[in-house]
Amino acid sequence: MKKTTMLAVVKEKAQAGVVLKQVPIPKPRKNEVLVKVKYASICGTDINIYDWNSWAQGHINPPAIIGHELVGEVVKINGVHENNLKIGDFVSSETHIFCLNCYQCKIDNRHICENMKLFGIGRDGSFAEYTTIPLKTTWKNDPKISVESMSVQEPLGNAVNVVTKAKVKGKKVLVMGLGPTGLCAGMVARAYGAKEIVGVNRREYRRKLAMKIGFDRALKEVSKKEYGTFDAVLEMSGNRLGIQTALDAVRIAGKIIAFGIPKEEITIDWGKYMINKELSIESVFGRMIWDTWKDTTKLLVSGKVDLRKIITHRFKLSEFEEAMKIMKSGECGKILLTP
Repeated sequence: MKKTTMLAVVKEKAQAGVVLKQVPIPKPRKNEVLVKVKYASICGTDINIYDWNSWAQGHINPPAIIGHELVGEVVKINGVHENNLKIGDFVSSETHIFCLNCYQCKIDNRHICENMKLFGIGRDGSFAEYTTIPLKTTWKNDPKISVESMSVQEPLGNAVNVVTKAKVKGKKVLVMGLGPTGLCAGMVARAYGAKEIVGVNRREYRRKLAMKIGFDRALKEVSKKEYGTFDAVLEMSGNRLGIQTALDAVRIAGKIIAFGIPKEEITIDWGKYMINKELSIESVFGRMIWDTWKDTTKLLVSGKVDLRKIITHRFKLSEFEEAMKIMKSGECGKILLTP
């Protein structure tokens, strides 16, 4: 008998926690692709959804299958893909589902579409045996990339966009926060010619991991002796103290790239930092579509970045609760799930 249901991680109610349950296998609607998930990886956003914090409450309407980082095999195509997609291809998903009609889409800022929906947040996602993806946000993977790495391209793409905006070549770079995207930022900064890369994280586990993948130094905190000495600060933590350190550590006329999302309102001394230091602060929300994905592919195919170095744990989808427990502990790099 043909299989009609699948295991999925479902945010069933507007409260903390998720449930693992059997749900119907989805059917691709017009201009969608049905994918059999090979690997899905856990993101910090998934912790927010699991905990049901204020950010999650404003972005997701239960019930919904969560998860947005994946690689999967195409099993059915309902429409035409621009890159001649075929059955059996391995694909990933751009999380930001754009409309193509708003002002931002028309000026090629599809990643900040004014009518954006988010894969695994505004529609069912990847923590399941099968998922559907809009054809317009389906990325056909280069077969020269390892399949495990294909599932982690979304956070790597965030890091590529952050580092590209920072223009790190020949510069002393500080990475605040060594979660998976911060670790990726260090690897990309190295590939793009940074002179020195320093990471900051309160957990020793991630500081040690940063050193293994090529950071020059990994610190619990920045010494005041180094305040004002960093050309560029990549603020990946969203932590209030991390943001304050970024403002102090960057040199006069330096650049801060804001990526981490704070869980509280942040205030700064505008005159001290924005006026007296003449700082440039830019922000990143996702990946440039599709330029960042092309740059990500180049880094992975060339071997300048190896995402397998930050994959530290693997679990079955049925072991999701244990995987989330480790993810929330911070004693991990990237965690992969296999349906």
